[in-house]
Amino acid sequence: MVTKNDWKTMPIPQERENLGYQNFFWDSDAEKIMSGYKPVDMDDKWFIYSENGWVYFVRSWTGHHIFAFQLTGSSAGGAKVVASWVNANKDEYRSPGKEMDIQIINNLIKSRFGIECPA
Repeated sequence: MVTKNDWKTMPIPQERENLGYQNFFWDSDAEKIMSGYKPVDMDDKWFIYSENGWVYFVRSWTGHHIFAFQLTGSSAGGAKVVASWVNANKDEYRSPGKEMDIQIINNLIKSRFGIECPA
């Protein structure tokens, strides 16, 4: 399991906006996501780790936290996203808009964990 200490990260930003990200993951997929992802080379731009039910998406070169979402168990089994945010500090991240931010998260989940997310 990847932990925050596996990569140099900056503090979680104080300036955050609600992202409105919604998703549901079956237990096996939630476990994959919660296990995290550590970059393997310099071309890999993302470090992903989880802590206290939150999944954090960090730019590997700068250590800035860009996205995060919180997972909690669902009555249907699996885990659902119950909260999410995007970094609103313009010096750390310039959001192309919430729809694109959500697409970036879904693309990262697919490319790093092999999990398809709804469009």
